[in-house]
Amino acid sequence: MNFNEKHFKSELNEQLDKKLKALHLWQQHTLEFLIQYLLASNKQQQLAHCDAFLHLLAKIRFNLESAVALLPSMSGDYRFKTSVNVLYRAIIDDIINAYYLFGVVNLADPQQIALANELNILHKEYIQSMIKGVNADFAFEEFVDGLKQAPPSVKPDVEQDFKDANPELVDTNGGWKKNWEIRATSNQFFIDMLNQGKSNSFISETKKLEFIKARGITTHHNIEACFKYLSQYQHYSPKMHDFLNTHIEFDIVIYQRCLGELLMLLDQLLQFIVLKDNAAIKSYWDQLAPNVFNSFSDDESHVV
Repeated sequence: MNFNEKHFKSELNEQLDKKLKALHLWQQHTLEFLIQYLLASNKQQQLAHCDAFLHLLAKIRFNLESAVALLPSMSGDYRFKTSVNVLYRAIIDDIINAYYLFGVVNLADPQQIALANELNILHKEYIQSMIKGVNADFAFEEFVDGLKQAPPSVKPDVEQDFKDANPELVDTNGGWKKNWEIRATSNQFFIDMLNQGKSNSFISETKKLEFIKARGITTHHNIEACFKYLSQYQHYSPKMHDFLNTHIEFDIVIYQRCLGELLMLLDQLLQFIVLKDNAAIKSYWDQLAPNVFNSFSDDESHVV
């Protein structure tokens, strides 16, 4: 069944289908560029710790490939936007992460100490979340063993195992280092701009966006708007069902903006990411980006 024909007027469906096909085309071209960008980084020596940016781009690639595969389904069924929006939410979140880490890159520092410190803080947060997940799994196993009347199995001390594997994140008392302790060797300029003081709280997207704004990324409002809109598809509200049943007109706009932000990020990273031929990749970007940006226009000449 074509759910779009059932729930919306044919004129609107035809209009949005044209936009969706144009988006799909340039989404594919952007993905192809991202793949070439990553391939050009193979076997290239990066600045200290800057491989992290390539890892983020690889993660974006995986989600963008899934979005490319799902997007055509929206031509007949607007409800697929729920899944595509979650994928794009992950993409824009990694763009936020990339700009946040980009903000502490210091080209005058061959060791990239501030970047290494922020990566350690993120890794500590990841580990602590993993520990909670593993311990919850152990608790469930104990529940199942109880139902089976099986003797409980001996569980490892997961937290200590992680601490032993990551001694740089552990203080002299055997506890996890606070964020400010990990960040102590960073340039004071970065410490002040991150504006966390001695807070040890999770570095939320809100905090990252504040830092991105402070570092002068001019599109921070667009990044935040995309992230907030797409995040609603991961949250629940009693009125959310009505939101899900709207057509895809604004969703297409958000996807376009996300693609634009991804292309802008890829251009920014060329300041320090080493590729096999940076000039060739920059030339590729110069040809692609204007076409992608122009495709966002309502002018029918940009619609295929």
